[in-house]
Amino acid sequence: MPFLIERFQEAANPPEMAKRLPNGLLYEIQRFYYDTAQVSNPVTMAGLLKIVPLSQVLFGNDFPYRRSDEPLTGLRKCGFSTEDQKAIERENALRLVPRLKKA
Repeated sequence: MPFLIERFQEAANPPEMAKRLPNGLLYEIQRFYYDTAQVSNPVTMAGLLKIVPLSQVLFGNDFPYRRSDEPLTGLRKCGFSTEDQKAIERENALRLVPRLKKA
């Protein structure tokens, strides 16, 4: 998504769109959740985190197109703290689906 932000911003500029986005485009973009399937590397993850908070990032692996260990290996190269890594891999999702905590 980060590489498309200019297009989104341009599309949100006309007055009729601005009326639909009373809090602005960035506010709405930051409410979405983003998975790590194609951003599990330092370059693209850095771009994503310039736009959205870590709380909006969820683990994803793009199976069957990638092995399940590839995103984990890539995320570990991003320099996250243990706490941030745990948030991406599990805790952020638990906020969305709290009943999974018992599992």
